[in-house]
Amino acid sequence: MQPILVCMVWRGGARFERCLTSIAASTHHFQRVVLSITAPDDSPDMERAREFQREHPTVEVICTQQELPTMQHQAFWVDYLESTHASPSDWIYWLAYDDQVRPAGIDALTDEQGSWPLDQHTVYIGPWAMRHESADTLWSGNDDEAMESWTSFPKDGPTRLPLLTWIRDQLRQPTYMQMSGSVMPFANYLELRDGRPRKQGPMRIEMATAAGTGTEYVQEFDEPISIIYGRSNSDRANYGRAARKEDVHLLAWLARWARHHPSQAGELAAIIADQVRARVTRSALPEEEWRVRGTLPQQ
Repeated sequence: MQPILVCMVWRGGARFERCLTSIAASTHHFQRVVLSITAPDDSPDMERAREFQREHPTVEVICTQQELPTMQHQAFWVDYLESTHASPSDWIYWLAYDDQVRPAGIDALTDEQGSWPLDQHTVYIGPWAMRHESADTLWSGNDDEAMESWTSFPKDGPTRLPLLTWIRDQLRQPTYMQMSGSVMPFANYLELRDGRPRKQGPMRIEMATAAGTGTEYVQEFDEPISIIYGRSNSDRANYGRAARKEDVHLLAWLARWARHHPSQAGELAAIIADQVRARVTRSALPEEEWRVRGTLPQQ
């Protein structure tokens, strides 16, 4: 069992080039590799993607022909996978163009046949190997340097939680979180594309995508399978404010999930009560916690 790698690219430039280097070293870990470019067909990103495809003929390259917002871009590649016979039971390894695959992490979790240990009722999010760079300057350190491992789970465990428990914890105390390196069933992406209410923006995308009706648990891998290039001086609180605008969709989406899991109605009621209380009291938004589980050894 291997996932399909989907890399979403928007104005990638040098960061996309860096990402491709990691994909080139990792293609054997995936059943398919799809580069989805949102740009005109003659853009530099498409030219580089086609060049990469010539170097790696099994790689698939698709293009939206014009720049699209995130959710429309995601629907585009979901349409493509569906039209090329991807199964709802297939797994998607989601990767942003400015991050990297971490092959060492994948090597550590796969068996001798290269199969990934994935459970159909679980989604996998994190941890993340972190490097910091500015918006204007690419990271230029030594690739063998040790990296911090960031998590969205409690530092001392557990690293597997019921879906609504994990979401409630996130809404109460947000942690750094990324879709890059997440592994989720393709069915969850189909539901997010087709379900109502329609998701409009990318905030809360990790939680919304995780809440496919077949999902019961959220788990993180033993070590990172992606490298994230964050902005150490960014104002993450602004992300939290923007995310709050997506909470109405998230609550409706969770109510949809709970109809398929009626035993979890009490946990959903607790999440809704938390949200109502926060708005009635106009409580301050909690600051995002950068939760470091430890440091990865040098390669």
